Amino acid sequence: MRRTAYASIAIGIVGAVIAVVLGQPSVPVGLAIGLGLAIINHRVFQSSALRFTTDEGVVSKKPFAGSVALRLGVCTAIAFGLLYLDQPVGWGVIAGLALFQVTMLFYAMLALLRFQRQQIDAPGDSNA
Repeated sequence: MRRTAYASIAIGIVGAVIAVVLGQPSVPVGLAIGLGLAIINHRVFQSSALRFTTDEGVVSKKPFAGSVALRLGVCTAIAFGLLYLDQPVGWGVIAGLALFQVTMLFYAMLALLRFQRQQIDAPGDSNA
């Protein structure tokens, strides 16, 4: 999570500089809001997953789904509200949310590939 947050912020800073150079000085505000929303959403997701999971690993689906719907609804409402009030800021929020998700997927894919490579390279593998 930490790597994803830092990488997203770094990419967001580059995007903010590009937006200002292209004459869109309010897009960086939206990027910051979007990245902030995404990071907060992910933190709350993690705590909700822990809170709604029993010791046996079973998820209480109804409260967990309600928590997910509420968080995504709030993020969507903020993004669309800002898109309506100030389009460059709104698009920045959407870009910030998307940037975080793409970065998180990238790091998850890297971790999966590393795990698969370790499984293949493990000595004494019975699949050979």
